[in-house]
Amino acid sequence: MIKREDVVTWLTCYRQVLKDNKDYLTELDSAIGDADHGANMDRGFNAVVAKLPSVEDKDIGTILKTTGMTLVSTVGGAGGPLYGTFFMRAGMAIDGKTEL
Repeated sequence: MIKREDVVTWLTCYRQVLKDNKDYLTELDSAIGDADHGANMDRGFNAVVAKLPSVEDKDIGTILKTTGMTLVSTVGGAGGPLYGTFFMRAGMAIDGKTEL
């Protein structure tokens, strides 16, 4: 069973993984992109984690939709819409659920 607390914990841990690998992600992106993926994702998930206190007592769908909207508004390039849409659609699919 996955509870909303687990989702909040995962998002927080994922932010740390992105932070720890920011330079590596940027290096990978430099081969075919504009070398900003690591910085963009780090910025986006820092913003997500900053918003978590305002939704951590809400349902999982709301948490994921908020994550998605935050990523769309803070992550530049293709990553913001791509990852943001993923989280928003996932949130819409499980709207109202506090456990999965």
